[in-house]
This record gives sequence, C-alpha cells and structure tokens, in this order.
Amino acid sequence: MTTHNDRTVWKFPLNLIGEPVIPMPRGAQILTVQMQDGQPQLWALVDPAQPVERRRLFIVGTGQPMPTDAATYLATWQSGPFVFHLFEESR
Repeated sequence: MTTHNDRTVWKFPLNLIGEPVIPMPRGAQILTVQMQDGQPQLWALVDPAQPVERRRLFIVGTGQPMPTDAATYLATWQSGPFVFHLFEESR
C-alpha cells in the first residue's frame, strides 16, 4: 500500500552574485543544483506546511577562497568552462 505525505520538490533560482539567502520551509532537504535555461537552479524536498526559514548559502568557484562561514557542502555544477560548488552556513 502506498501512502503519501505533504512533501514536494520545489525549485529555487540561485544568483551567482553575492551570498544567496534563500527562504524555504524549515527542514528542506537540498537535492541538487543544475543549470536550466542558462541559470543555476536549486531543487529541494520541502514540506510546505513548515514555517519558512532563511538559509544562507555560499557559491564558490573552483580555485577560489572559501568563506569562513561555509561549513556544509551541498552540490557542484558546471556552467560552460566554470565549475561552482554550493555550501551552506553552519547552523
């Protein structure tokens, strides 16, 4: 027997300039980051009934210095000749 819960997958656009702070439901599980229509997009498994929290993320290019607050690795993706890595601030 298959049961369903209220979780669903949402997409969040990522901005390569600055440090992204993305509001998403508490407990959201980041699944992947990939390019779509020339822009990086983040997909997360969320429970829409949860209250929204702000998640501070860091995008770091290969060979670039790491921000000191970047603690948890989340994903890597490519855009043309560039490779980017997504980290989250320690909570």
